[in-house]
Amino acid sequence: EEMAIVPAVASSASAMAMVRKIIEHHKCPITHQLLVDPVVAEDGHVYERRALETWLVTKRTSPTTNRPMGCAVVPALSARQTVSDLVEEGMLDTETSLNFFNDRGRLRATRTTVPGPDLDGAKKDFQRALTLAKSPTERKAAEFQLEAVAWMQEGAALCVRSQRLQSEAGGQSFDLRNWMLDLGDAARSAVTGPLLEAMRMSEWEDLPKGSRVRALDDAGELQRLCERPPAEAEAKVGWNAEMLGFAGKVCTVQRVGDASHKNYILRREAPPAGRDFSFPYDALFLLERP
Repeated sequence: EEMAIVPAVASSASAMAMVRKIIEHHKCPITHQLLVDPVVAEDGHVYERRALETWLVTKRTSPTTNRPMGCAVVPALSARQTVSDLVEEGMLDTETSLNFFNDRGRLRATRTTVPGPDLDGAKKDFQRALTLAKSPTERKAAEFQLEAVAWMQEGAALCVRSQRLQSEAGGQSFDLRNWMLDLGDAARSAVTGPLLEAMRMSEWEDLPKGSRVRALDDAGELQRLCERPPAEAEAKVGWNAEMLGFAGKVCTVQRVGDASHKNYILRREAPPAGRDFSFPYDALFLLERP
């Protein structure tokens, strides 16, 4: 009976070793985290999409080989399915699984490409995260994310109701459809405004290349700030009509400007990146440093 147990134990150990090996091969070479939204780059390696996009904003080389590389990517469907299966089957440790469900839930809830956010999927991920949470902080975070998804679902349901009411109204003189679009813009401003204001740059500093910033949403105010010297600067950066496309966009710092302008040279993250432009520090929100 004891002899029969030994092969089983050895087999189990071998299986776990294989799982660990698979996990190591499914981590992003840039973030060293488990893949959630993997893509295959031109160098043939698999990366987390957002991490690779951020990398390619400031570099034109492979993160793995350091050789020249373009920015074309394709979804790594097999890698995504493998990671998902391992996590869903409980093959990973609690902390890794918790991080995965949180990351995937946030990705699903904020997806802006067609077909849009997957709120049902995000809800399931955050519910799984809640069951895995150990500390009070982890539980509160999972509960908060579930509340945020519920709020988004309620908003989506209101939009469906407005369309139904619009159809029932026929030719009557009220337009719920356009008002709901305006309301959506206002809701975005109400939610992100206080968060962004806390990140507003109040002084010019030596930001490293690759720092992520966001330009002001208000195009008129952005232009006004560019057409006057910021505090303690000697000259304005000026305005170009193409700079309008930077309003409200997340950008990457390509280099620090000069003390006379107190500016940064920025490149948009969202494709098409287009030309780099200079912006004064006080027109920007600092999101993160590399």
